[in-house]
Amino acid sequence: TRAAAMGRPRILPPPSPAWAAASPLAGRPPLPLLLLVLGSAPVAAQPTAPTSSEAPPKRTRPPPSFPLPPDVRPPGCNAEVADPDGRNFSDLKVSIIIPYRNEKWDHIKGSLESVLYYTPKKLLNEIMFVSDGNGPTNMYIHELRAMSRLVSLLVLPSPGVGLIEAKMRAVAGAAVNSEVLVFLEPHIRVNRQWLQPLLRRIRLYPKVLAMPALDPIPQDDFHKYYAGTPGHWRFEWNLNLVYTNPNEDSVQTSTPYPSPATSGGIFAIRRDWWNELAFYDHGMIGWGGDHIEATLKVWRCGGHIEIVPCSHIGHLFREPSHRPYSVEVNQVVRNYGRIAAVWMEDYMDYFYKVKGEAREMDFGNLTEAFAVKDRLQCKSMSWYLENVDPEMGWEKDHICVPGCSRQEHGDLCCEQAGYPGRSTIDRIMPKEEWRSATRPQFSSSRDEL
Repeated sequence: TRAAAMGRPRILPPPSPAWAAASPLAGRPPLPLLLLVLGSAPVAAQPTAPTSSEAPPKRTRPPPSFPLPPDVRPPGCNAEVADPDGRNFSDLKVSIIIPYRNEKWDHIKGSLESVLYYTPKKLLNEIMFVSDGNGPTNMYIHELRAMSRLVSLLVLPSPGVGLIEAKMRAVAGAAVNSEVLVFLEPHIRVNRQWLQPLLRRIRLYPKVLAMPALDPIPQDDFHKYYAGTPGHWRFEWNLNLVYTNPNEDSVQTSTPYPSPATSGGIFAIRRDWWNELAFYDHGMIGWGGDHIEATLKVWRCGGHIEIVPCSHIGHLFREPSHRPYSVEVNQVVRNYGRIAAVWMEDYMDYFYKVKGEAREMDFGNLTEAFAVKDRLQCKSMSWYLENVDPEMGWEKDHICVPGCSRQEHGDLCCEQAGYPGRSTIDRIMPKEEWRSATRPQFSSSRDEL
């Protein structure tokens, strides 16, 4: 059995009956896990001189062991950090959730140091690290425990469960009084006042999935930090994630704006909205697809996705060869196909056109996934293409496979070289067409749960 394969560690009971009642996993067979809530006196990091010309935040904690990142926020962000209800977000306590697997200690340490340095403690209930199948040499329990009493750990024994299941179990085990879930990755550096602008948008729009603007950290130098460029996240028809800038913006403003998709690993969301959307599909396995499901559920079932430019987080973008764990490609394609079968409706053939290997795959039982979609009364894929992602709508008539021979495979192959950074087209939607197709995606008034 799966439990036997993973061994049987000591299992601690849930913190309270409310934990189980609120859990989206209630009624499911339990997977062995070890939940540790750890605390000790904070251990100060060795200080280094700030590289920024501005005065550091007023904290008793010394600066982190890495160079402070540049302040890359656009002008006007001072107005984006206050609670519009005047409660200083006191009722929006946060659980930060950080899954990790075979991650370098320097990355984990730098991520946590930045969170502790740039986040008001009064906003946090906990910083939960989720060890997914790590061995004793890369679990770092004692090191994390020494850094802050806010740290808690959820330990999933070897061989682990994969990112999707790990996130679900983390939410089930998070502090019962946490109203907001913030997902981070173990190779990031948060920047100044990163959390407050996200909470402000959640205050105004309870059904928002709010993302920070992501700034690149080079995969070969975690101490460097560069300002990101304007744009938004979206999907190609093979459901690969891409970052595009259809309006060719060169300057970022402080105004939050809609994004057709979420990148999936770094975002904030209300816990009750997460539970209502029933994240994630229990039929998905391991890695790949949670960001697609989140995108389609949030946008099509009553909410919206935003990028909040006054919240900046540096993220180490790395190639697959630099990933510290292996991912089975066919398993990812199966997850993508499962999502497509539930959510793409009359557009499934466009997915198969560029993901032909998915045609013969068994996606498993989809009854529960369709039941959730029906319960939420979600809008159609046509609505999404017309109102949320007109780029994707335009691209369905320009799908092609770069690099294959039109003499052998016909019109499926691109007429010219694939467009840079893309895998299903050789051209992009003209800016003027995008502007004429774009319309407001949500009301300026507050939405309601």
